[in-house]
Amino acid sequence: MKKALLFSVAMGLSSSFYAVSSPSSHSLLSEQAFTQAYLKEAKKHFKDAKLEVTDDLLLEITYDKGITLSTDLTNAYLRYSQERGLLADIFADHINSSKSVNLLTGESKLQISQLKPVIKPTSYIEGLTAKINQSGDKNVPFPFYYEPINDELVLMLAIDTPTSIQYVGKEKLDEFNLSPEQLKQIAQANLDSYLEKIGARFQKIDQKDESSNLYMFVADEIYEASAVFTNYFKQQVKATFKGPIGIVLPNRSSVLVVPMNDEAGLYQIAMLAYSEYPNLSYNVSPFAYEYHDGELKRIQF
Repeated sequence: MKKALLFSVAMGLSSSFYAVSSPSSHSLLSEQAFTQAYLKEAKKHFKDAKLEVTDDLLLEITYDKGITLSTDLTNAYLRYSQERGLLADIFADHINSSKSVNLLTGESKLQISQLKPVIKPTSYIEGLTAKINQSGDKNVPFPFYYEPINDELVLMLAIDTPTSIQYVGKEKLDEFNLSPEQLKQIAQANLDSYLEKIGARFQKIDQKDESSNLYMFVADEIYEASAVFTNYFKQQVKATFKGPIGIVLPNRSSVLVVPMNDEAGLYQIAMLAYSEYPNLSYNVSPFAYEYHDGELKRIQF
């Protein structure tokens, strides 16, 4: 489907137990320094695990049996930037969360290491709800966890194995015994790490008009749309574009981007998404959005 579109357009514990050595609370640590300070502190609490920094604010913890989980420090750093004097508390909370994961069974750890965020249209929830109601028992609850992103999109959590994608429901949440927020952060960190490993990137689309500013985000033809809400995608946007961008994500494998000041290009991708959306499998949204720092705002033409 990506090729077709190409052709068509030519992310606790009390601080009294933690002794964190850092510069003055009035001196803001860089993301890199914050990551290294966290790594030094975390190593004291995970003596049987291997910890490795994979990027600024991103680490991997390899527990026993070789199970590896990604840890995203973005929210922790944001909190620290607003509450510099609470560095020890912030580290304690994050380490406590990781310790909770370590208490799980080997099977649950493996499933959490396979956890990824999946972006779906609200119509997916509505359609599945309608099918449940048609079964005759309207008291049956919606089977899967989801969280609204905006009027058109929802975030779901999925266990992605080599043979299937299993959406996470209440029963699985109870089994993990972790909050949805914890699981969401783990899922987003897993996807960040995965995108980094496969070298996901923006690729400029060659057109007859040499002044074209049209780009496609290229990953694995499964997680392109879900990647839009990751820190990895945010970093790629900053590295590729100098200003705001417009974006469409008509299905899970197609993400097209142009600078917001390219009105012709913006209109082009908006019309493409709108016209192709009904024909696409795993569709996501027919609308165009302005992307800003991980958030989408629908564009009204």
